[in-house]
Amino acid sequence: MMIDVIVEVLGGERFLAQDLGRTHRVYPAASVGRDRFAGLLTWPAINRLLDTHRLEPPRLRLSADGAAIPVSEYCQRRTYRRMPPWEAPQPHLVAQQLRDGATLVLDAIEEMHPPIGSMVNTLERHLRTCVQVNAYASWTAKEGFGVHWDDHDVIVLQVSGAKRWRIYGPT
Repeated sequence: MMIDVIVEVLGGERFLAQDLGRTHRVYPAASVGRDRFAGLLTWPAINRLLDTHRLEPPRLRLSADGAAIPVSEYCQRRTYRRMPPWEAPQPHLVAQQLRDGATLVLDAIEEMHPPIGSMVNTLERHLRTCVQVNAYASWTAKEGFGVHWDDHDVIVLQVSGAKRWRIYGPT
């Protein structure tokens, strides 16, 4: 099972006792098999989510060259009689931004995509804490985000493609 591999690679109880919240670790793809997680999230699955969910910013957002892309560049304002107006992502505009090098971000994807939701349920039991998954996806090698820091623990699971990760110590 996929989650068993993740728990095994993290190091089980040792990870919880010595690493989580204390230090950073890198587990190269060779240690788990480069394509082992490729089916967890695919572009067809992302397209289905875009087609079937109301994904307004900030849950869905685009970034390029270290800056957020204005919502007006990829969304259209929608108004329904009994609902507040909302910004609806337009697939052709999202696709154009991705072609131009944008990175797509989908927050809390575990709530919409059962394969990730199932993994999160098991990971939460192992980690003994709540887990949220944000998906980052792009079509090009362009950088979506500049150097930044997170104010929470992060486990990165790269499911496909290649990226040069630079991890810095605590700030």
